Amino acid sequence: MQSRTSPRGRALLAAAALVGLIAPRSSAQVREGVPTSISMALAGGLAALNAVAHPPMSYAGRDSAGVPHYLTRVFSPDERELLRREFGIEDPSRLYLSDSTETGHLNYDTERDPGAGRVVRSYRVGAASIRRPGESWEELEQRLRTMRPEDFGPEAKVVDTTLTALDPSARPCFERLIAAARAAGFAVRVRETYRSPERQAYLMVLGPGLTFTATSMHSAGRAVDLVLGDGDLRNPRTRARWIEFRRWVAAFEGGRFRLLGVPERSWDWPHIELADGPLGFRSVEELLQAARR
Repeated sequence: MQSRTSPRGRALLAAAALVGLIAPRSSAQVREGVPTSISMALAGGLAALNAVAHPPMSYAGRDSAGVPHYLTRVFSPDERELLRREFGIEDPSRLYLSDSTETGHLNYDTERDPGAGRVVRSYRVGAASIRRPGESWEELEQRLRTMRPEDFGPEAKVVDTTLTALDPSARPCFERLIAAARAAGFAVRVRETYRSPERQAYLMVLGPGLTFTATSMHSAGRAVDLVLGDGDLRNPRTRARWIEFRRWVAAFEGGRFRLLGVPERSWDWPHIELADGPLGFRSVEELLQAARR
């Protein structure tokens, strides 16, 4: 009789078989020092099983209500401790991929996002920030809550509007974008380009609503803030024209640039970043491998 097992089911069975194949055959093997290699092989087999059971697409993007597809993978105590120590992740069940494209990167939320237009603090795992070694993202937030704007140096308060401060590979991309936008009739002006991790943290301390993360692509030199016209979203004409501009950006050069939110709605209208070459991790298995190294 022909098996009716699905392709994914067959893959799971194959991975499970791999785990079974690497078990020690006798106590003699254990006494002879084989357990180390067996343990490594077992970890590899379990990783393969988890990779099949929880592929990146299963925790990528958000549902129709705006709730992230959080990771449902079960982590061992050792894995949880590893992620906590190396990447500041207290609860791996709040990890998810930013989107379902090949440029999606792992994000970590310090609370579960309920969607419905509410924005929670989220961090790009592995990106530059002022998080200290061994400090969790939750502990970083607690530290920032005790700080005042005066605790930061003057360099954190300087706004850089020059394209020369961008990553050398990103600068020509934004030069083309701005020149093409102006040629298309959009009255855009640069509000900010490069932003140090210290300035990013300063903005978090300065006031609510300015930013919801300590890991901005500004700090990688791969994002700019562009304002359209008078920048007043309460002005119906400005809002309509800005929406038109954001739609234009999303289509420019085949979707090379990423917006926050959607063209019609955003918690950060000026922000535009390069979508290619994410600075971070594209799967939780890749993250664990990096943590073990």
